[in-house]
Amino acid sequence: MRISSRFVKSLLTSAGWWAGVATSIILYLIAAETVSEMTEAEFDYRSRNIQTTIQSRVQAYIDVLRGTSALFDTSDSISRAQFHAYVSKLDLAQSFPGIRNLNFATHVTASEKKTFEAAVQADTGIAPAGHPEFAIHPGDVRPDYHVLTFIEPFDGNRVFLGFNIGSNTLAANALAVSRDSGQMSFSGRLTTIPGPGEHIGVSIRMPLYRRGMSLDATEERRAAYYGTVGARIDIPSLMLGAIDKDALGQMRLRIYDIGDVGNRRASGTTDPDRLLFDSDTEPAEETSEAVFTKRISMTFGPRFWEIEFVTRKAALLNGFNSYVPWLVLIGCLLSSLLLYSIYYFFMATHRRANELANEMTKGLRASEARLAEAQHMAHLGSWILEPGSGRMNWSVETYHIFGLNVSAGPEYANFLYRIHDNDRQRIQRGMENAIATADEFSAEHRIVQRDGTLRWVRTICRAGHDDHTTLLRGTIMDITEHKHMVEELKRSHELLRDLTSYQDRIKEDERKRIAREIHDELGQTLLALRIDVSMLDARTGKSHPRLNTRVREALLHIDATVKTIRTIINNLRPAVLDLGLAAAIEWQVADFGRRTGIACSLTMDHGDFNVDNAIATTLFRILQESLTNVIRHANATRVAIELRRECDRLVMRIEDNGIGMRRKSPRAANAFGLVGIEERVLALDGEFSIDSAPGRGTTLSILIPLPQSEHDESERCDGDQATLFHLD
Repeated sequence: MRISSRFVKSLLTSAGWWAGVATSIILYLIAAETVSEMTEAEFDYRSRNIQTTIQSRVQAYIDVLRGTSALFDTSDSISRAQFHAYVSKLDLAQSFPGIRNLNFATHVTASEKKTFEAAVQADTGIAPAGHPEFAIHPGDVRPDYHVLTFIEPFDGNRVFLGFNIGSNTLAANALAVSRDSGQMSFSGRLTTIPGPGEHIGVSIRMPLYRRGMSLDATEERRAAYYGTVGARIDIPSLMLGAIDKDALGQMRLRIYDIGDVGNRRASGTTDPDRLLFDSDTEPAEETSEAVFTKRISMTFGPRFWEIEFVTRKAALLNGFNSYVPWLVLIGCLLSSLLLYSIYYFFMATHRRANELANEMTKGLRASEARLAEAQHMAHLGSWILEPGSGRMNWSVETYHIFGLNVSAGPEYANFLYRIHDNDRQRIQRGMENAIATADEFSAEHRIVQRDGTLRWVRTICRAGHDDHTTLLRGTIMDITEHKHMVEELKRSHELLRDLTSYQDRIKEDERKRIAREIHDELGQTLLALRIDVSMLDARTGKSHPRLNTRVREALLHIDATVKTIRTIINNLRPAVLDLGLAAAIEWQVADFGRRTGIACSLTMDHGDFNVDNAIATTLFRILQESLTNVIRHANATRVAIELRRECDRLVMRIEDNGIGMRRKSPRAANAFGLVGIEERVLALDGEFSIDSAPGRGTTLSILIPLPQSEHDESERCDGDQATLFHLD
């Protein structure tokens, strides 16, 4: 639309327009001042936030040292392995990246030096070979030593093992003061730590005193003192781990050590020797840009730190804030222009609104057509019910699902009439409850089409309100094909399970037959052969020594063959199964403990269980497979097996203390052993469950229902239990 010259002329001569321009300029100046104040407030906020973060991180590091000190208070003697395990659990690299190591230094007198060195050399807590190269260094003669005895992580700090941290006079004096006062000692200034992982940092230490001794006086603390625990802090790693990298990109951060309580410098020092950390390693360039500067004090143990924050004002201004004043000016000018032009363009806008209304109506009709097509493709219809009048509104697809012609005003009674007789009351009650409670109702049911065809549908409905009128809105989906597929799949699963069960029975029968033939045929033949060879051995013992030697070798081979045959027979089908389920379970548990050395306990009811051969064989094979899984995968040291009768079912639980596994379906890939157990249980209409988690071991629970004739033989539900085996 072309703007006429009349509109431009009226705009330029309007007092209202120029008043709007003046207001826009004033608002621009106010916005600029507000942005400046917000930027300074943002700087103060970030400075305080960083200071709080650093203080929290520093306190956390001190708490780590206090926790390490507390470890030594839990026992009169902490071993190297215990110290290693404790530090490993702290996960210093991830949780406390600024701590290069935690260590324990033992106070050793000159008379104890040789004995102490020998004890450490023989310590195999974390090294099977001990530490044969261990020696206190430097090796100068002193009245006492403060020897680094434990240090973790050990691999990167082993060169410091045996180092006398009191070899430096200043360090020795600090240790003495800490010992006498019971307070933490702090190196204060940065020092360079050579060796593997060379870094620059500070050291903090805490004295350790023997448990149960009085610490009220200095002499008492000296008598109870036996060492220190310490932490080596890498200041750059501590700071970079605590402060957000984006914040360091916008702000320069310097940290100065200004002394302790007795020797604190004045605020504002820039002494390079006092500088602990500088986030910008490059020298600062002279600039005319506006900058914000701020200093905040904080404590690190007994030391005082001063943090200097420096940032350019422009660095805190994001792209939007820098344009806010100009956006305000432009926005106000445009607002004035738009407000002035509203009336001028009112008629054109009104005409355009009418055109848009027509286009929207056209789009709505197209949307309804697309919705109807989508419902038809998905076999999903929709309906609305007015509970008071019983009138309903159906979508086209709803008519198709019911097999009816599209007609006006379908009734609720007709809707219920098309629902199958056996489902009608359930669906009617569910819909009435949805109206009364406003809860969603969902159900699968059958409908009868006009031609008598039976279809399965899923109905979902929920009550709502429209102009103070309660309406029940719902959907209906044709799921007949899905139902048929589910039923067919269920029948396939049942057939497959029956085939699997039949195959297992055939396999067990074949194993039993082969085992019996080996025992009856080959076993008897070997027995006769051994008798003959034994007679030959007796006859050649004195007359033919060389032949007798060969005969004895043949006897040994025959005995080995007999033993192998017995093993094969037991693997095919242990003969102990013929003695009953209880005897078979006892034999398997004892054999498992003997072969593997894993402690195995068995708890079961007194007496036998009098179950049929199928149940006994299934439970025995499940136990075999479970114990095989323990050997192959669990890394367990103890297995507990429980077998008992609970009313009309047998319950068997197999529990180990191994590494466990993640909760997942036993049908997952590479879990065929568990799948086989599950299929054996389901074939007997039983229940199978797994309770396991990484590090918590695994428990298999099997519940097998007993036939009526079997569980009627016992009048009790909970039998008396007795531990038959406890093999350690």
